[in-house]
Amino acid sequence: MPETPLLLTSHLPSASAIKDIAVAETDTGPQVVCADARGAVWTWDPSRDAWKRRQLTYAFTGDPLAARYPDAENEIDKVAAAVVDGRVVLAAGGDEQAPALWDLETGDLLRGTTYDAPYLGAIATVRGEGPPRFVTGSQYVGRLLLWEPSGRTPPVEVPNDLYDITSLAAAWVDGRSLVASGGDQVDVWDLARDEQVASFDSYDGDVLAVSFARLGDRPVVVAATDSREVYVWDLSDDGDGEPVRDPIDGHEGPVLALDTAAVGARGIVVTGSEDRTVRLWDLTEGTAIGAPLTGHQTGVETLVTTTLRGRDVVVSADGGGAVHVWDLAAAVSAGGSR
Repeated sequence: MPETPLLLTSHLPSASAIKDIAVAETDTGPQVVCADARGAVWTWDPSRDAWKRRQLTYAFTGDPLAARYPDAENEIDKVAAAVVDGRVVLAAGGDEQAPALWDLETGDLLRGTTYDAPYLGAIATVRGEGPPRFVTGSQYVGRLLLWEPSGRTPPVEVPNDLYDITSLAAAWVDGRSLVASGGDQVDVWDLARDEQVASFDSYDGDVLAVSFARLGDRPVVVAATDSREVYVWDLSDDGDGEPVRDPIDGHEGPVLALDTAAVGARGIVVTGSEDRTVRLWDLTEGTAIGAPLTGHQTGVETLVTTTLRGRDVVVSADGGGAVHVWDLAAAVSAGGSR
């Protein structure tokens, strides 16, 4: 019998909904960073099942208005994290707060924000040549910015055609640093060249989550919409802008979260839904792998693929503050071979 895919379950001490998660790969293992529905930031060490609330300097400390409200707190619901020069740098904000950068361990503010800056719509960590960076997309004004983690240089604006950025993904693809921004469509930009690589129509609904993957030797973009459908588009030079197949549709509620991974040579799409399930899909065939992964008692708000103790895993979080860690290889094995 195949082993169960569920490795770990834990619960956020605040019992609040987890709105977003990120993973920082430290020397002692992955550190999961969570933003809860109350605007607080927590870290979870899965190896010890240890939670810690992070006390972060108020992002508006340098603003004169902030001095009039000394008890004001950050309102964070979107996070990204990366290890830079031995410390974990947090980039975060929310739908009522523009992005800012902190030293996660000390809580010191590396770069603050102002009250007139656009609120954060989405955020992602950019990895590739050189140290990690962060890319942020704003709500309603569609501003896409690239941030250096040191906070010493101003963020660089990246061209963008979207009015309202709801999701972001970044990846190093065939020697190019690419970012995909989702809203009423998906746009892909080359960060080094400041040029648009592709634009794809989501056809039905707004894009709530987006990721990069490989379909054989071709780079692709995978996106989930609020209409429950998951689209795959070809990024190679011979792509025609149309989805590579009919959209994946199997959840019984909106798809709120998505990431991609590979188990051996098999490309996997992982989705989380308001229907309280996590599902795995074969990227090549567009078909479900096994039965839905169940255990969440409320909708799956966010998920991410990473490694834990040498295993490829999915970390998923829900509206009740529960976090599940799933073994990807075990889930694929339980779902059977192609």
